[in-house]
Formats: sequence, C-alpha cells, structure tokens
Amino acid sequence: MNGPIILVQAASRAWSGAPDWCMNEIDGRPVVAITIENGLKEFPDADIRIVAPEFDKGGRLDDLPAMFPDNKISVYYGFDASPLDRMIAALEGFADETLVLRVDGLHFGWLPKHGTAMLESANLNQLDCMKMPDDFPIQLTSDVYRLSALKKASALLGELPSAGIFRVHPKFFMLKNPDNFKCSHFTDYPPVSDTWLKACRKIAEGVYVEGRMLVGKNEGIKAGDQLTFHYELALDFITPQTEMLDCACGPGYGARILSGKAASVIAADLDEETVKNEASSSANPDNLSFQTADVTELSFENNSFDAVTSFETVEHVDPVPYFAEMHRVLRPGGFLILSTPQNILGHIPVNFQHLREFSIDEITELASKHFTIHKIIGIKQGRVIFPDDSKGQNTFMVCQKSE
Repeated sequence: MNGPIILVQAASRAWSGAPDWCMNEIDGRPVVAITIENGLKEFPDADIRIVAPEFDKGGRLDDLPAMFPDNKISVYYGFDASPLDRMIAALEGFADETLVLRVDGLHFGWLPKHGTAMLESANLNQLDCMKMPDDFPIQLTSDVYRLSALKKASALLGELPSAGIFRVHPKFFMLKNPDNFKCSHFTDYPPVSDTWLKACRKIAEGVYVEGRMLVGKNEGIKAGDQLTFHYELALDFITPQTEMLDCACGPGYGARILSGKAASVIAADLDEETVKNEASSSANPDNLSFQTADVTELSFENNSFDAVTSFETVEHVDPVPYFAEMHRVLRPGGFLILSTPQNILGHIPVNFQHLREFSIDEITELASKHFTIHKIIGIKQGRVIFPDDSKGQNTFMVCQKSE
C-alpha cells in the first residue's frame, strides 16, 4: 500500500528576510531533515515532496533526498511569494481529489498520528481542508488539503487585495469561505504527553539559536512577515505626541518603524552588545535612542511613557514583575502593546528560550490584574487575522492603564 503524499514547506529565508531556523543544523543535518524523519517513522512509504521557493534552487535543500536514499524524497522549487501555487505545481499530474498532508519544515515536533487521523476524517467527510486548533502549539502541527480545493482557492484569490497573505496561508482563506470550501478543525486529538513536549524542547536547543531574528538584514516578503506586522498594528495607538519605550527591541528594526510616527522612542534590550552596536548606527533618527534594560526591573521613573511596545517578550520572563513594571513606567491612560505566542499547551513550550507560553485566557488574566484590556487580536499565522476572533498562533494585545 502506498503512503500518503506529504508536502514539506522549507526555505533558507523566513518571510521577514531573516535566516529560516529550519535550515539550522543539528548533528550535521538541517532541522527540516528531522521533520522529514519524524514523518517517515509513521509513513515509511510516503511520497515526500519538499516545496521551496525558486530563490533556494541550487542550495542546501538539494542535498535532502540523498540523506534518505531508501525513501521517496524530491524537491520542487518555484513561486517565491506563493506557497499555495508552489503546492499546486508540486502536485502536477495527480487527480484533483487527492488529499495531501502539509507540514512546515520547522515543525520538527509534528505528530504524524494526528496527520493519519486528519487524512481519514477528510476522506470520510469529503473535506477540502483540515487543521489543528488555531492555538495548538505551532511546532506540533500539520494540515490536510484536497488538491481541487487548492486550485479553487488560487482561482478565487485572483487579484483580491488580501490575496498575498492567503497565498501564504491558504487554509485560512478556505476556513473564511464556508460557501466555497468544506473545512474543519481537528479537535478530537489524543492528549499530547509532557514527555513529547520535553523531547521537542530538548531538540529546540539546537534550533532556536538566535534570540532575536535578524529582521531587516535581507529582503523579506511582506505577506508572511509577522514580526514587522506587530509594529504596524501598534502604529494605530501612537500619535506624533507619543513618548514611548520599545522593550526587548533586538536590533531595533521595529523601533525605527515607531520613530517615524512617535515623538520619541527609547529602544531597550537586555543584550548589551546589541544595544551598543545599534546605538551607534547611522540609520537612527534623532528621536530614537538605545538603552540596556531588564523588562522586569526597569530603571525609568514612574509614569515615564505614553506607550510601551513589548513584542515576543513576556514568554521569556516572570510575568508577575513584568506586568508590574510595564504598569509602573506608563502614564495614566497609557498603552502597553504586547505580543506573545498563544499556546493551549504552554506549560512546556517547545521553544527552550521561553519560560512559559500562554493561552488567551491565561495572558488575559495576567494582564487584567494591572490593566484594562483595550483590544485583543488573535494572529492566525503570518499576517492573517479575523475580526473579533482572539484565537490564533500569536496574541496581539493592547492594554490601557487607568486614568
């Protein structure tokens, strides 16, 4: 009996333009090879097709089939900005009713048994797409697609203004259009053991080697760039009079975005070398300065800022002093604008740099002890958001200090 078709999304660069972690090496092999190996344990006869952007042709991904000489592994290159069209092209010659599993090359902890169950459910219920819950740990996920649905989605997207983000994440276009697609979330999954979460966390020590992604060092593709998206969303809560702090600023790419609208921005990070390098950059405008700071013990006076941005930070620290400090340095009526991974199994986050990840209820409860919650957006993936839907892979939250 033939195994399933598995499409593995892989690239040397992430959507932000930074190096993609799926190409980091563990024991001499890129992470994507571990993702493939994980699938082969459940599906030794699978037809595994690595789908990669055209710009990676001739690179390290070419070496992957030789790492698995006894298995059916191939690589397709094309469509830099459209994984949707990349998947369709990689499946040329297959019947439209074909069901495929898709997994991101970085998702080394994915659970192939979930994939088996989703394929069976999609076949039984004639589904076009099936995916894990939106707030399930992203590194453990896979999706199921029907080829005819992929083709239909590509045709319907056409020249829609939102086409770019949905060509990156077509499952959300399908879920958003129930009149055209029959989709479902896979909610009847067996419990994920702490043992597996801990094993994935151990692997992650060789995966997430950069504390802050090197955004802005290479050209990114906007439709999938979530890191920059956080700062763009924050601009709605900033005025030309805003004096603000950007916590855990990394190399300052976001602080420079903010400085284009705010009156002044202090960009703060715990890493002294990063602060030293960026503080001397000729790219800094006059209203931007850099400073070393610990977000749980800030040196600023009470009521120093009108707004604080803090993206992908709270998961790295003790949230109790974090929220207390954010509240202390904000002026009455000021905004704390944060983002953090959203995870219903966040007690053992796969990313070893994270002390804890939070479900939407958990992070809301923590923030509400100090702030009024002004707005919550559940970022599904990349830049995909649905109005009034707080579930997602990432939480964007705007908190306001009482007047």
